Amino acid sequence: MYGYHNRIARVNLTTGKVTYEELPDEVIRKFVGGKGLGYYLIYREVPPGTDPLSPANKFIFATGGLTGLIPGSSKVIAVSKSPETGLISDSSGGDAFGPKLKGHFDAIIIEGKAEEPVYLYVHDGEVEIRDAKHLWGRGNYEVARELWKEHPKASMALIGPAGERLSRIANVIYDTERASGRGGLGAVLGSKKVKAVVVEPGEKPKVAEPEEFQRLWQEFYEHFATDPKYEHTRNYGTSDALRSSASLGMSPAYNFSRPHIPDELASKLAGDEVKKYEVTPEWFVHGKSCPIKCARYVEVEYKGRKIRVKPEYESIAMLGAATGVFNFPAVAYFNWLVNHLGLDSIATGATIGWLFELVERGLITDEEIGFPVKGFGDEEAEEKLIKLMAERKGIGAVLADGVKRACERLGRGCEFAVHVKGMESPAWDPRGRRTYALSYATADVGASHLRGWPRPHQLPNQGPAKELVPSMIEGRDESYITDMLGTCKFVSYRMEDLARFYSLATGEEWTVERFRKIAQAVESIARIHDALDWVTPPLDDTIPPRWWEPEPDGPAEGNAAFIDYNDFLEARREFYRLRGWHEELGVPLPETMEELGYGEFRDDAERALEVVKKRMGFRQD
Repeated sequence: MYGYHNRIARVNLTTGKVTYEELPDEVIRKFVGGKGLGYYLIYREVPPGTDPLSPANKFIFATGGLTGLIPGSSKVIAVSKSPETGLISDSSGGDAFGPKLKGHFDAIIIEGKAEEPVYLYVHDGEVEIRDAKHLWGRGNYEVARELWKEHPKASMALIGPAGERLSRIANVIYDTERASGRGGLGAVLGSKKVKAVVVEPGEKPKVAEPEEFQRLWQEFYEHFATDPKYEHTRNYGTSDALRSSASLGMSPAYNFSRPHIPDELASKLAGDEVKKYEVTPEWFVHGKSCPIKCARYVEVEYKGRKIRVKPEYESIAMLGAATGVFNFPAVAYFNWLVNHLGLDSIATGATIGWLFELVERGLITDEEIGFPVKGFGDEEAEEKLIKLMAERKGIGAVLADGVKRACERLGRGCEFAVHVKGMESPAWDPRGRRTYALSYATADVGASHLRGWPRPHQLPNQGPAKELVPSMIEGRDESYITDMLGTCKFVSYRMEDLARFYSLATGEEWTVERFRKIAQAVESIARIHDALDWVTPPLDDTIPPRWWEPEPDGPAEGNAAFIDYNDFLEARREFYRLRGWHEELGVPLPETMEELGYGEFRDDAERALEVVKKRMGFRQD
């Protein structure tokens, strides 16, 4: 198929062998690439019940159908069974890794376990397994410099010491500044002794209609690069978003206990404050081909040390506002530190913010922690805790696997632990937007801000959550589509534009409706697999206690995530119904899989229904 190499590399670390397989056109037509292809491969090859940190789990880097081919299409999707949640999990990453990988393969499957640390070297359409003992134990910035000496044109995916020590919130870092951050996927590579994947530039796959494709490419690049509508994003990137979230009562400030904070406080970690420190990006900081260039590259001095980093809103808000630290140089340094050590900035900030709240409430002592902690705003403690989490030492060993396990290990504070199915919430409190909490409750990976935003923007008390479910599903499908195509959500293509690009790339006719059916099917197969594993949707598709607390002040004052519990149940039932799932059990119906054209999953859907019925104690008539 045009737009693809139709090749998958399979790296078996146990045997030390690399094999190459054809990716059939019919699989591409059913799953496209990126998230869709990754979910299909994990579903097929990693059975429910597999231990995520065992050699039986697999790790996939899957490029999207348009990765590297259109403006703002840099994404690679990392897919595996998550050590944090036990769900099939995906996390997209930017920079040049995805486009360079697309020059060789449509996906790499990493399986088994190496006896000693290795890195994978991708070049000239093949993969070598190389020794990495000299890199093991070292931080990502240091390892990247070392590898670039040997491979100056390459892009790389790295794990830090946190991944080596199997922290369940360890991430995968690309070229030091971007991440597949969620779900603890860095620990999967750590369990397999893979320190890095290094990819040289390859040959872009050919598109079916190159002249029209190039004309459209130019048209859209100029549109995104010059349209005044995107001026704020081009100027600030996502760095001004704390002012937006705070003004809407949606910030994560103080462990989500104060979603509304005054603008003068939010501005200390946003927009113009960040731009004060902006510097010209270094050669390895990619995004130069993107018309939006939404991330700012900054240099700060903290405690006499100069560091450079590329901060995004989620990292700023979770390592800053969520922990009560409103000093940008400190927060930028924390961002650099989690990148270096290979920790998910969202999960790290959420877990430390939660611990700070325990301190504030007198629920944990300095003796238990091992050193004095003042609570919210304690920069010294935050720095120390980040390092201890990556090292799994002292209190860090308690916190290293995320907030759900931390509260269970301590036996307290779970009512303040903000997560869904074990994954910490990102930096958007849903009490400021009607129906939004349902997106978190039902998302495939756990709490994610990238699984559909309901429209229009209204407060939960302004009407039944059920009414906005169709718009949330529409947004979820669009998120799936961009993750299957490898495009960035901040480059605001209409779905019709992406379908047109993909049709020109492949030489086949693609419509938005066709993409939406695939999105529904991919979400459904993830739900079937997870139900056969451990998820009981009526019990697990829920939200943390914090979001049932009414907001204390601000524009969303008095709003909880839903009007009441019945409002939540009605909205969830409507979501299940519109998705073609069992209205009470939340499992895809066998006939839905047939109607979507994925009848090969029908039997598994029937089994999943029976399993969940049994768990819920349904009578077998």
